[in-house]
Order: sequence, then structure tokens, then C-alpha cells
Amino acid sequence: MGVPDRERPARGDGPRHKHERRALLHPEGDLDDRERSLLRGEGRMRKGDADAAEPQIGEGRPPHQDRSRHAGRCLMHELIEKARRSVDGAELYWKRDHTISVRYENYRLQGMTEDELSSVALRVIAGARLGATYGVNPEEPGLIEQAKQAARFGDEAGFSFAGKADYESVENYDKRSEALTSADLVALCERVKERIAEERPEIPLFIVAGATKRDLVVETTAGAAGRDTSTRVTLGFGAPIKGAGIGVYKSDASVSPLDLDPALIDEFLEWYGWTENKSTPKTGRLPIILAPEAAYLFLLPLAAGLSGEAVEKGTSPLIDKIGERIVSERLTVIDDPLRDGDPGSRPFDDEGVPCRRRPLLDAGVLTDYLTDLRTGAALGRPSTGNGLKRELFGGGTETRPNPWPVNITVEPGDTPYREMISSLDEGLLVTGGMGFHSGNYPQGEFAVQAIGFHIKNGKVVGRLDRTMISGNIYKDFKDVAAVSRERRLGPGGMLPGGPVPYILVDS
Repeated sequence: MGVPDRERPARGDGPRHKHERRALLHPEGDLDDRERSLLRGEGRMRKGDADAAEPQIGEGRPPHQDRSRHAGRCLMHELIEKARRSVDGAELYWKRDHTISVRYENYRLQGMTEDELSSVALRVIAGARLGATYGVNPEEPGLIEQAKQAARFGDEAGFSFAGKADYESVENYDKRSEALTSADLVALCERVKERIAEERPEIPLFIVAGATKRDLVVETTAGAAGRDTSTRVTLGFGAPIKGAGIGVYKSDASVSPLDLDPALIDEFLEWYGWTENKSTPKTGRLPIILAPEAAYLFLLPLAAGLSGEAVEKGTSPLIDKIGERIVSERLTVIDDPLRDGDPGSRPFDDEGVPCRRRPLLDAGVLTDYLTDLRTGAALGRPSTGNGLKRELFGGGTETRPNPWPVNITVEPGDTPYREMISSLDEGLLVTGGMGFHSGNYPQGEFAVQAIGFHIKNGKVVGRLDRTMISGNIYKDFKDVAAVSRERRLGPGGMLPGGPVPYILVDS
């Protein structure tokens, strides 16, 4: 059904085709030797004898590919050409994901799934107004007429869709990842399981692993023709802390197949060991080490302030501050969509505008805002290639493009992370926070129940208990004492991005 292209709540990925195959194991959730031998190298799960039912999990590729990539492009082109004859402008967005995943609970394999999703968004400008409609694929009947009807009630466009452009090459695809099977993911999880079980067999460990191939196409009547195929392999594992309502969690992601990272396992085991004691810091101002997992406490308020939409509405605290130092000179923040090997990298945004590597803070100095086509036109400047179908707590095909960082990174410093800990008489190692969404983050403020660890006399003495932290990034992050030389992928979720370091914020 067509809808006016105006502010609307995100509804996941919107209308889409979903093909799902699922294998759920017996209630004990683990495999005996006979069942394990039937988890073939090609990723097929069969139980029983040679006359067992058809495989529940395929070979890590879409279960049916009756439409080639070339045919898909033809469908897009045909719809765009048809739209060209009946509206002032059109933009077609088509996303297809194929994902395999495995899940462990309490050290036991619980299930495997294979999903194939397809979703389409068509935006048109008709009579100088915007309309949009959503569907499964470009051959779905009535898309153009539905979008035209929606445009009758839509907002004034105020901008044109993206035109013809050259896109930079980026290494965001690995054919080895596309070839991964459920058996490969199980093998990865088994290595994690075996390593952690050596030291902590009593904890309720969970593990998840997945591999996704994504085909994304954005085409417009103005000449944009963005086509990208990417891969993403993910691993996450953790365990809840008894009686705490929280847990310790670690994750990794890559364009290429993942191997077991011993340092990540070791840090998980160390952090989980630190949770055995509880500790409450004294009330007052204390130094904070912000771990990469908690980088969103700094980066999300920053992204909100950099948004061209906030600048247009006059609500950004960064209006008229380009060229000014807004945080410590130790902090350089870059939006780097072209960084090879990062799962968040891509050559164009969700409007077909080329992505570019863009410094946001250069040694603490504000260098630019982020715009999409809509906010760029309102501000009298071009899109920066940051129009993404993303919102703070979600997004998807039905979400209107908004200005967001594509692949935000923070440059490393020269201080070892452990030296930060040993340098503190008292402080906090913050690994997360609860209640962030209820704070006034668009103005740079944060107030959360802190998750992490208490440091005294240069050593961790226990996990934080009954500890709240609050502040404003434009004030507190002017006093950064050190930035670590170690980096890893940031928090993901609310703010997917590239590698970030530990940041020591002085009191």
C-alpha cells in the first residue's frame, strides 16, 4: 500500500519475502556422536539413517535462485523506465539478504536457521510531492501507481533524486564467506565453546554465529545506478551474571570468514572473573575508561549533533561550530565507508549517492555535518552520501533515509589499554549503560546506570554495583587523558561502525 513519504515509525524491514528453513535439535540441545557425524561438511543436518528426511539446512546459499543477478537488474531498469514516463522522478531501492545462523545455549547447540529476505522501496516525485510504496521485488504489480497515489498526500519534495555518479571500489565482499555453511559456523562455535569450557565450564554460555550475503541495488530516473554485493560474518558469545540482570558479552564481525581470536576469549574470561565481586565507587567526579563496547555513549550523541536534520531544525548544539575544537585534540573521528574489510563499508548510501571517507572531528575540531538529499537541499549543500534507512532503535526498507554515519571510526592513540587501568587511583571501566535512550542525547548529554568495573589503586576490584554516570560529551570529552593504541569494532546495534579504541576521560 502506498504511503506519503513523511515521518513514520520504523517497522523492521517492511513488506518482504521471507524464506526460512530451520533445524531445532532434540530437547537436550546437544548432538551425540552419531548425530554429529551427520552434520555434513556441506552444512546439511540429518538425523537417523540414510532414509532420513530432506536436509533442513542447505549449503549456505539461497535455497532457490530462479532469478539471476542480470535478470534482477533488468527488472529494476524496466520499472525505472516505466516510472520515467509517468512521474517527475523515481528512486528504486532493492535489498536481498541470504543468511545462515547457528545458536548455542548452555554450551549446547540449540538450532540452525537459513533465511532469504527480499524487500523493495519505491519513492516518486509527482506534482512536486513525495510518495512511497513498499513491496517484495520490482516485478510486483502496481508499485508505481501506489506511489503516485501516495504522492497526492505527501510532503513537498524540495530535492531531486541522485544522478549518475562513479562509485569508489571497496573490499566488502569475500567469496569464501558466501560459501560458508552451517557446518562451518558450528565448527567456529565449537572452538569458542571448547576454549571457554576449559576454564569456566559452570557458566551458562551462549554463542551465536552467522553469515550473510547482501545484494543492494539503488537506481533512479536521474541516472544513479548503484549495485553492491557484500558479505558479513558475525560471532557473539557471552554469559549472564547470576542475580545481576546483566552479563558479559563479546562479539566480532568481518567481511571474511572469522577465526577464533584468542585475545577476545581471554578478555571475556578476564572480565567474567572480575564480576565475582561487587563494588560501588564513591560519589563524585571520577576518571572513566570508555571501552569500545560502550563507545556509543560518546558517538551517538555526536552523530545526533552532526545530523543535517538537527542543523536544519536548529536543534543541534553544533550549529555554526565548524572549524571549532569541540572535544579533546586527542580525538579524531572519521566516517570511513570505504575502509576495506569492514562489514559496514559500502560504495553508496541508500539514496544512490557515492560514499566518501570523511573526517568528522580532526584532532577535536569539527569539520563537517552529515546530510542526505533532503537535508542537504534544505541547507543549500549537496548530500554527503550519508542517507541511510536507519533510526536510533532500528530501521529497514520502510524507513525514510536520514543522515547517519555509514562506518564511523575513531583513530587510535599511543597508550596501552592496561596502562590506563594501572594509572588510576580510582576510576571506572565502563563497558555499557542502561537507560541511554531516555537521556537528552541530541544535546550531547548521557545519564545511564553504568555497566562495567570499579578500579582502585590501579587494579580492578569488582563489577560496578548501584552506579550511575552522567555528563555531556561536549564538556567532559574535552578532558581526555589518553586514547589506547588497541582498537576493535565498536558496539554495533544502535551505531554500526568500524574500529574504536579505549578512551580515558579525566575527572
